[in-house]
Amino acid sequence: MKNLKIKNLDEKDIENLKQIKIIELEEMNIQDLKILKVKIETAIDSKEKE
Repeated sequence: MKNLKIKNLDEKDIENLKQIKIIELEEMNIQDLKILKVKIETAIDSKEKE
């Protein structure tokens, strides 16, 4: 996320920014889990071939 210079934030704006951050983190976690799933599946496949 870019560093923004923000002035005069009210409570609602701050809350919205927090929500955006939380959504970004959730999406990042989902991506990490998908990558992990693929790595595990690959490891299982290679074990089965041995």
